[in-house]
Amino acid sequence: MLLRNSLLSGLLSSSCCGAVITKGEPHCQQLNFTYSVSATVRDLPPAPDLSAPNAVVAYLPVLQKNYNSTPNKTREGTYTFAGQYCKAFGRGNSALQVLAHGSTYTKEYWDRGAWGNLSLQNSWQRFAAEQGYSTLAIDRICNGDSSRPDPQLDCQLSTSIEAFHALFSALRNGTASAKIPIPKRLVFVGHSAGSITVSNHVQKYPQDVDTAILTGWPSGPIASAFAAAYQARHNITPPAPPALSPGYFPAKIGDSARFADLDQGYIVSTNATFRSIGYGGSYDPSYPVFDNLSRGTFPLGEISYTGVSAFPAFKGRVIVATGDLDGFAWADGDVVEDARAAFPSARSFSWIHARDSGHLVNYHRSAPETYWKIYQALRARRLVQNSELRN
Repeated sequence: MLLRNSLLSGLLSSSCCGAVITKGEPHCQQLNFTYSVSATVRDLPPAPDLSAPNAVVAYLPVLQKNYNSTPNKTREGTYTFAGQYCKAFGRGNSALQVLAHGSTYTKEYWDRGAWGNLSLQNSWQRFAAEQGYSTLAIDRICNGDSSRPDPQLDCQLSTSIEAFHALFSALRNGTASAKIPIPKRLVFVGHSAGSITVSNHVQKYPQDVDTAILTGWPSGPIASAFAAAYQARHNITPPAPPALSPGYFPAKIGDSARFADLDQGYIVSTNATFRSIGYGGSYDPSYPVFDNLSRGTFPLGEISYTGVSAFPAFKGRVIVATGDLDGFAWADGDVVEDARAAFPSARSFSWIHARDSGHLVNYHRSAPETYWKIYQALRARRLVQNSELRN
């Protein structure tokens, strides 16, 4: 784990009243949570040797084909979540947010980045504390400081959902940690692959949480489905998401100084410019550089992060926040309507426009403004909010 830089620079102003983070750092502590779960997974065959150049890129479509055609099996395991718990300032509001990062990131995405020297203004956890929310940022299983089991069999979406279900059950009944009070309300927040986790989780276990917040979403297969629907309606080809960058290697080869002990099924990009595809609009130009140096891995099992494209079981609140320059999760009015229709039973649905922002909403200069819009939506009861959508 990189040492946190204690110097906070580049404090940002914002046109949104109350959006500047001013109170400093809340009380945060590192906690672990261990659960035994059973999940239905695809019984993927072992990967071939992936050490040769382009071997990973060549294997990914084969793996996807295998995933789509391989029978299911039940797999049991015991997994440990690593988390950072930050208490709300003052008395708080008895709600807890659980935060799930995207692919190749870690829990530090929610608190100034894994390299530790972003501005305080780029910390979701600090902003949440000022708004009265305690937060628990989690390293998803197979990432960061959490368990690193078999990257193909244990790192599939179904296992992640079961592990989070165990965590939410423990939070609800007060057995997760003596340091975390029983929350009256639970909010599940995701980014990118974390949002895929959140949306599929609330479909399978709709009673686990009260509100779902999806940032960097729609992404993955659901974004492709929305794009296809858009094209059919308008006979227009929507923007294509960025292609996978070459330079994928097993992390034990591509970044041996940090990941020498990992199975070859944990992958890292060796292309130093790869991280830049998550940025657009206004951001500190040093961020993609440090972002690359502190990059995480993705396990091959994340090929399973397809899930379903409709979530009728969830009756809670849904908030979506997407960058207007996001090449993965582009949006227009039709896509907003498609997203709303994907949650037909939701008590309320809000779409937040992240101004002048790419995919990594937290790492842009407009982050405090985006946070403020999200917390306004949390307090509101309106059905749909469409704010300054990209044409």
